[in-house]
Amino acid sequence: MHWYDLYQYISFRIFMETFKAPGLNDNGKKVKIIKMSSAEQAAALIRKGKFAEMPSMQQGWRFNFDKELRKLAGATGYILVAEETPDISEGCMIFTLNQKMIPYMAYLEVAPHNKGDSKKYDRVAGCLIAFAYRQSVLQGKEHFSGMLFFDVMEESEADAKS
Repeated sequence: MHWYDLYQYISFRIFMETFKAPGLNDNGKKVKIIKMSSAEQAAALIRKGKFAEMPSMQQGWRFNFDKELRKLAGATGYILVAEETPDISEGCMIFTLNQKMIPYMAYLEVAPHNKGDSKKYDRVAGCLIAFAYRQSVLQGKEHFSGMLFFDVMEESEADAKS
């Protein structure tokens, strides 16, 4: 077995152990986030977002997800919603394949109400990152399967800590 095949196998096994639930279907991908008021797990769903429901700077987010999604050919926007409040986005992510083969998480952000000491939910970003990695396993081509590329962009050091 080639070292790279072994690496992919081990990476995939680790991933499957941490993200076992079945794949994305028409209803979305079920995940668990932490409700900060009770410190209990809360059922949530990651699903494809429609342009009209993608968050924007006018709603207090750092990015205009609707505009960024339109700019990226072949990209898909995903939103994470708590099952108890399915009309409120808790986090958002845009995933695409660069050069039609390289998995790329173009944008990821948690909702403004999930930042800082008074946040409503925790583990939102982690669920979206795990979901993006899963998409990289499913959609990545050739040796890019199971690799997830992204950039970290913060305007200030304070933003990186929130």
